Amino acid sequence: MKGGEQKSLNVLIADDDPSDVFIVSRGLSEFSHKCNLFDAKDGEQLLMMLGIDPSTGRPSTPNPKLPKLDLILIDLFMPKIYGLQVLKMIKRDRRYQQTPCVIMSTNLSDYDRSQAEGMGAAGAIQKPATLSDFRAAIRSVEFSLIFNLDPEPIQSSQNHRLS
Repeated sequence: MKGGEQKSLNVLIADDDPSDVFIVSRGLSEFSHKCNLFDAKDGEQLLMMLGIDPSTGRPSTPNPKLPKLDLILIDLFMPKIYGLQVLKMIKRDRRYQQTPCVIMSTNLSDYDRSQAEGMGAAGAIQKPATLSDFRAAIRSVEFSLIFNLDPEPIQSSQNHRLS
């Protein structure tokens, strides 16, 4: 981090593809901070972890093991609930209005990007097919602004499954 601070970053990713979660985990681990990655297999599980009722969008009790999040990554095309609908519910909840959310998709159109940003997403990125693609995406303006980081090798990284 800039200024010599060390801060552990808490990132929640919702993606139904384990290989994409792995790529994101490895890509995030390239920054000079500890990154705790929490994952959900679909939008419904993500909302339940955050304490948002998936059927109504109303606040409920979040998973007590989930820390304050620095970033939420949302796959656009997930089972059960479409990524933009998940984003909309998250941004309606006062607890997460200031939490940066980024939409990811293998097939990201300009329309999808515009919709996501109009709903309050901090950005939308083309889902990388490889680790080197994700390295390039994570160094993009969106991630640099979200994390306020200098890209340096990481000291440690952890993945967490809360369910």
